[in-house]
Amino acid sequence: MNVIVIVVDTLRYDHIGAHGNDWIQTPNLDRLASESWVFDRAFSASYPTIPHRTDAMTGAYGAPFHRWLPLRHDRPTLPEAFGEAGWATQLIHDTPHLVNGGHNFDWPFNAWTQIRGAEVDRPWIDDSREFPSNWTRDPLWDFVDGEPQSLGLIPTYVRANRSRERDEDWNCARLFLTAAECLRANASRENLFLWVDCFDPHEPWDVPPEFARMYDDDPDWDGRIDPRSFMIREGPDIPEKAARRIAAQFAGKCSWVDRWLGVLLEALDDTGMADNTLVLLTADHGTNVGERGRFGKYHPVMEQEAHVPFIVRPPGGESGRSDIIVQPQDIFATIAGQCGVPLPEGIESFDALAAVRNGETGERPVALSGRNADMNWSKPGAWLFTVMDGEWYLELSVRLEDCRLVRAGEIEDVATDNPEVVQRLHAVGIEDVSRRGIDPKLMAWLRSGGEADFPEDACFYDGHPGPAGYKTYFSRTWRDW
Repeated sequence: MNVIVIVVDTLRYDHIGAHGNDWIQTPNLDRLASESWVFDRAFSASYPTIPHRTDAMTGAYGAPFHRWLPLRHDRPTLPEAFGEAGWATQLIHDTPHLVNGGHNFDWPFNAWTQIRGAEVDRPWIDDSREFPSNWTRDPLWDFVDGEPQSLGLIPTYVRANRSRERDEDWNCARLFLTAAECLRANASRENLFLWVDCFDPHEPWDVPPEFARMYDDDPDWDGRIDPRSFMIREGPDIPEKAARRIAAQFAGKCSWVDRWLGVLLEALDDTGMADNTLVLLTADHGTNVGERGRFGKYHPVMEQEAHVPFIVRPPGGESGRSDIIVQPQDIFATIAGQCGVPLPEGIESFDALAAVRNGETGERPVALSGRNADMNWSKPGAWLFTVMDGEWYLELSVRLEDCRLVRAGEIEDVATDNPEVVQRLHAVGIEDVSRRGIDPKLMAWLRSGGEADFPEDACFYDGHPGPAGYKTYFSRTWRDW
């Protein structure tokens, strides 16, 4: 059996037609979902990009969440397990973090191919000051204080896309065209393990004009994008029209990803590989497009960031929907279980597909999502991580009275009106985090409800410390523009 894992960065669960969205066009995702098991209660865990990939590739938690650090060489990984079992493993990605800055996500694979051009890629320096052809200055954004070059990554993005002209030149298009080429080159295989990592619809929400205008009916707008729209994060003074425009740009980018995903699905059919290939599609997290006046991702994570698609299409046309709770760690056991690949020791993963086939309820009473523990946990009233059961989202603080509670589909804090829910999720969340290798000193502080002194000498992360002198590479981009 062949395997394709597709990770789509920043794709919200509720921006897919098959999940009930009636205004965003995602025909290829909808088709995939109709032929698959759809897990409606899938949630991010370690947050955001690199921590999530560590979750997914290692099938384990990070005491309690993984940090943004390179993938360590001494941990078993999903592609490595398949490689040892006889599969040919290939990574195709335009998510630059996987290899930029020594993040090591190439090493578990037999082969890897990077598509250049995403937001934090650093492929080129030149003295051009010109916008891409689909950018312009729009009076709608004159309220923005500053210029896009003040965002350090925008000049890098411009240079990375300096020769973009046709739709096929965009990095998302090239990603899925390359993945389709990989399938055609391996059409006779029954042992291909392909990981396709798509950075869109991550920021910047930059799409060709016809996709930008799909969800904005302003007759005076031609679909060209003002890069000042990328600078908006939050605030009460954002004009309503501008807020709608940003939400439309993100929705357009979701449809843009769907359009090129269709190329990969067509290649599966055309090569005949659909009959012997398991496909799993998921996302690392979502984002905000105006909720609480916010644009982009924030912490602690709430529904907009935490609720993600998790779609599994086994060969043979089997399909259905499930409300068992799954997290990125479960990718490992789910795929390995369907292919007969042994699980290495230390895997904290369960086979979600086997569970639904057997009528089981899964192994997770709740999902936890957040960033790694650090000294910020000691701040009074700090929200440490989010506990989710599908109906409620609890932003957990060490003290019950400092927690925030939101019902699914809503944004208002209703903790005061639902103290029993707060108490239940708080207790279950504390108990769940205790099983994830957290330092006993931190655990004692959590169990005390904050009454004990915060253990400043606690070990906040027991994983790979990173190479000596390691730091993220964002500051190294050339910003003169």
